[in-house]
Amino acid sequence: MKKEEIVAKITNQIVKAMKEEPETWTRPWAGHSGMPQNPITGTIYTGGNSMILTWNSPDPSDPRWSTYKGWASKDMQVKKGEKATHITYYNQSWKNETTGKYSKTTPANTDGWRKVGILRGYAVFHATQVDGAPVWEQPFIEDLPVEDHREWFQTLGADWIEKPSDMAYYSPSQDQIVTPESTQFHNIEGWWGTVAHEHIHWTGAKNRLGREKDSYAFEELVAELGATFLACAKGIETEPRADHISYIKSWLSALENDPNFIWKASSQASKAMNYILENSKDRQKEGAVQ
Repeated sequence: MKKEEIVAKITNQIVKAMKEEPETWTRPWAGHSGMPQNPITGTIYTGGNSMILTWNSPDPSDPRWSTYKGWASKDMQVKKGEKATHITYYNQSWKNETTGKYSKTTPANTDGWRKVGILRGYAVFHATQVDGAPVWEQPFIEDLPVEDHREWFQTLGADWIEKPSDMAYYSPSQDQIVTPESTQFHNIEGWWGTVAHEHIHWTGAKNRLGREKDSYAFEELVAELGATFLACAKGIETEPRADHISYIKSWLSALENDPNFIWKASSQASKAMNYILENSKDRQKEGAVQ
């Protein structure tokens, strides 16, 4: 399939899937420092919630938190007299402009309904406050067969560091990429997609494709779309994964949920994919007998 066909096909699939409201994005790697997380739902707490739970943790070496019902769903009981820690969650709902009623699900007919955000509060308990919670063990995943892929990305010449980390990012000021170690990832697709995402960011530097003037949210759309295009072009994926789609949707909300931004970002992501494909090379083929 030609690169132009990949871009059009994947963009259409993502726009279609976003209308079906995929599940919330979660990180494709396991943390080393143990960011607060919910072992029942798999949620990684971020932002203010992460800080609140870190500051109030009875045992910072154990990152597990969940609601009373969450622990109970796994036959574990919050100890009598334990105090909860309160966090917030911004939830999307629909409001009927005539009746004022709210709906958690999308109405069959959205005429007269408006999508709104509702801030909800939750009470959570740390694993040490729960009877029956198993002893916390730092997750370890067997190393993935990524060496050939790593060598391919390295031919781009980016300043890329892999280290034990809870974050993956590109630093424009240092022109440097940082990703977690491959042993932290659940599968090769997750590792590949994360590395590709940060390399797409790297292409936006002034001395490359010059996307510095784009908003942060728009740049995240470009990076995730570009990573998806690149994964499909290299045969790592044949269809866009649900985590790609939900991550894109989370940033589109910052752009007023305008689908036009997907197509604008798709154009920039296509240029970034082409930049990487044109400036990388397969070292195995390079060393082969001609």
